Amino acid sequence: MTSNAASSRRSLFLVLIAPILAKLHLILGWRLADARFLESGIAARVLRRSLSTLDPNIAYTSQALGHRAALDWLSGTIPWWNPYSGVGMPLAGDMQSAALFPLTMLLALPNGQLYMHISLQVLAGLFTWILLRRLGLAPMASAVAALLFEFNGTYAWLGNAVVNPICFLPMTLLGVETVRARVQAGGRGGWAWIILGLALSLYAGFPEVAYFNGLLVGVWTLARLADLSRRQRADYLARVALGAVGGLLLAGPILVAFLGYLPDANLGDHSNGGFRHVHLSAARLITLVLPYALGRLSDPGTAESFGFWGGVGGYAGVGLLALGMIGAVGTHLRPLRLALAGWVAIVTGAMYGLPVANTLVTAIPGVGWAMFFRYFAPSVAFALAVLAGLACQDLTEAAKPTRRQRLGFLTALAFIALAVGLATPLLALKPYRSPWLWGSLAVAAMVLGGMAAVLRHPTLGSRRRAGWLGGLAVAEAVLLLLIPTMFYPSAGDLREGGIAFLRSHLGLQRFYTLGPIQPNYSAYYGIAGINHNNLPLPAAWVDHVVQRLDDNTYPIAFDGRDRRATTGPTAVENLRRNPDAYRDMGVRYVVSIPGKGPFDWAPPGMVDLSQRPLALADGDTAILTLPAGASRVPFDARRGHVSAVGLHVSSLKNGAADGRLTLRLCAGTTCADGGYALSDVVGGSYILVPLSGTVPLASDAPLTLAISRVGGRKRFGLAMWTAGTDTGRTLTLNGGPITGVEPHVAFALVAAEPADAEPADEGGGPVFRDDVMQIDALPAPRPYFGADGCHLAPVSRERLAADCAAPATLTRLELFMPGWRATVNGQEQTMAADGPLFQKVNLPAGRSDVVFRYTPPHIGWGYGAFAAGLALTVLGMGQGRRRNLSDPR
Repeated sequence: MTSNAASSRRSLFLVLIAPILAKLHLILGWRLADARFLESGIAARVLRRSLSTLDPNIAYTSQALGHRAALDWLSGTIPWWNPYSGVGMPLAGDMQSAALFPLTMLLALPNGQLYMHISLQVLAGLFTWILLRRLGLAPMASAVAALLFEFNGTYAWLGNAVVNPICFLPMTLLGVETVRARVQAGGRGGWAWIILGLALSLYAGFPEVAYFNGLLVGVWTLARLADLSRRQRADYLARVALGAVGGLLLAGPILVAFLGYLPDANLGDHSNGGFRHVHLSAARLITLVLPYALGRLSDPGTAESFGFWGGVGGYAGVGLLALGMIGAVGTHLRPLRLALAGWVAIVTGAMYGLPVANTLVTAIPGVGWAMFFRYFAPSVAFALAVLAGLACQDLTEAAKPTRRQRLGFLTALAFIALAVGLATPLLALKPYRSPWLWGSLAVAAMVLGGMAAVLRHPTLGSRRRAGWLGGLAVAEAVLLLLIPTMFYPSAGDLREGGIAFLRSHLGLQRFYTLGPIQPNYSAYYGIAGINHNNLPLPAAWVDHVVQRLDDNTYPIAFDGRDRRATTGPTAVENLRRNPDAYRDMGVRYVVSIPGKGPFDWAPPGMVDLSQRPLALADGDTAILTLPAGASRVPFDARRGHVSAVGLHVSSLKNGAADGRLTLRLCAGTTCADGGYALSDVVGGSYILVPLSGTVPLASDAPLTLAISRVGGRKRFGLAMWTAGTDTGRTLTLNGGPITGVEPHVAFALVAAEPADAEPADEGGGPVFRDDVMQIDALPAPRPYFGADGCHLAPVSRERLAADCAAPATLTRLELFMPGWRATVNGQEQTMAADGPLFQKVNLPAGRSDVVFRYTPPHIGWGYGAFAAGLALTVLGMGQGRRRNLSDPR
């Protein structure tokens, strides 16, 4: 008994410590796991060699909005509303922020997202271990399953809210097994873990994964009907159903917030079964077993690669698949094994477009409304992990591998061969015949060869055989998860000077970004910006953006950067076309890449099709000539002189370049010089080079830009794009013509002389600029609060004092939605919509104290449901046999 307890404690400790050890290089800062370095738009000197995660919403929603929710909690505010994105929108109700999820509080800490992800892995392993111990498996077999699940492919490839609910699948199933054991023993209750697992899955912020995991819970529940009498079956199903109801009740507040938001929300493609006929390409089934055979995450390969990487949700690996197939053929717990194997086969078939499986799975209500081909991946990994644990148990109990077990292993080999065969057309293409393919095949050969050798070894003890097979599968799983983490940057700097400027100057107004401070990082830093990148979103706001602000943006990703049509207007062009529409949203400042603001200038007709860089060695000079003509006209006549030049450059090697770049810009006889140390260029970069003086943009003479490299031995070049047609621009290198390509340049404009400039807020020049962002003022924005004939003294966005000579109407530039309330001098006052977006409330004559407050409609019912769910949880604990964590059977 003592030996068994020690073995149990050792295996459990391994499960708990493994995720921490595997990510120690991130904890110690050897790689920077903070998503701001990659996606916020405020980082400098960051070398990005590949993707470390597939979905950038690890930044835009999970980190940025989760951090805001955590700060709200710490300030004593329930995070129902986000005033810092768009013109205000629900925060908890959007789900992806996981605003009511307990672990979200970790996001208030530096590097908190890393600690949150590690915690999720640990919980996944812990509850898988307890579940399999409850099923009667030995500590070693339980640990193998737990380790395989906590190092699953979804944790490796995704980091947004998709990963949050995963760990609560084994917790919910632990509840199912507890109910079953209580029913068999004649005990009461048992459904507490079902309630907690289901509720936490919903609070975790990704209902699609919670729902798909819930379907597997249903399959598991039915599979465990075996060996129960008719009366026990009815009792068992009733208690599981009661647990499910209790879970929904306990999740009442978040469900009320979410469901109450949906009638006023834009759901993007998540409506009318928009994903029913979408699936992953069967030619890429190879990535299920050889995840990096086609390259690193998002390696381009072919034209459809982007769609695949945007849709895949994880992988299995050859070790997990092989061990899972061995477990599928066992006889103990036979109905459960068949159910799990069937789940893996049918769901995987649906994900990769197998017609019958796809039709069957998408016929389930709600499945076709979500990216099922991405979000089913965690449940497939879990089913395989449990089967792998059962395989280890079988191998431990058998004197030697059985014929059925060898058949299971051969079935896995046949599936792997099928996946490789389906990928043959891709593998015949040059981009895919890379070291990643050969390395993947080598690792797979070592894992499968090792497994085959272990299965054939005649004298190996059964326990050691199981340990070796499990160890090989776990080692592969850890390796596969670690690979993307090595592509986090090793160095970088966050430039937060512009953030500080906005915090001190923005007040209650808003800013609009054309790149830096990417959407929702306004919420992270507590500065209001009108950009958004989220789903769901307020439908009224999305419609207004597309119809009045930027008709070429993606409706769900209003980021001032990406374009629906590459030939359509840029975000800058749409801003210039109707700046008053932005002022009406309360926009006071425009944030842009330095030299690319709305008052700067870039040559027209540049083509957005990149080419190979133009290498510059020491002493080389490239000269770009722009003809005189009407195209060289500034947007604002007050800012018509070039003070700096922006260039896209590349070090052409990992690491920084060396030497110095010198520029000379001339319009006729008026010239100015500039220089830039190339040691500051890391990878592909955009640089803004200040000039020694100003050069007029509009001129009767051509504008020539001479770009020279002085010193340095490392490879360096100018980024090149396909040359525009009929532009009159020419490019030479050391006097020889360069045709077909041209650099993308930008010219930062200011007033000719300081005496000619208006105050910065009136358009004389940028009000702030560093190496990652430039901030320009947009004069005379509409004020956040307005009331004719009143003196207004705002205290915050939610509170102000008003002194009115006569009754008046107070307008507020915050999105009007059901749930908003206002009190005037402590009395409830009816609120109304001011146009399609904003709010208004009537004020009496005299002094008024006005307070605005948002809570989701009917949230009282949510609180009542929560209380009922909590009571059911306590009732479900009942009286069962006390269990030791090291032996929870």
